[in-house]
Amino acid sequence: MCVDKGNVLNRENLSKKLQIARVPEWLYNLDEKGRTDERFCLKKSDDKWQVYYLERGVKTTNRFFDSESDACQYIYDQLTE
Repeated sequence: MCVDKGNVLNRENLSKKLQIARVPEWLYNLDEKGRTDERFCLKKSDDKWQVYYLERGVKTTNRFFDSESDACQYIYDQLTE
């Protein structure tokens, strides 16, 4: 589990970390609002957290995580490697 200044990694501090890492905002959607195509998306799905990459209407990545922190860490790793 990734810890950021004593807090578990979540949507809000993931967004801040991605900005610090200079990852363009058009590469991700963390709040389920707006455009979802051609970017990594984070979505609460029942009791799981879903991370997917949608390209031309097809999910090319579709992973489920038990925690928001694990899902956020996955997105961070994908966008900063």
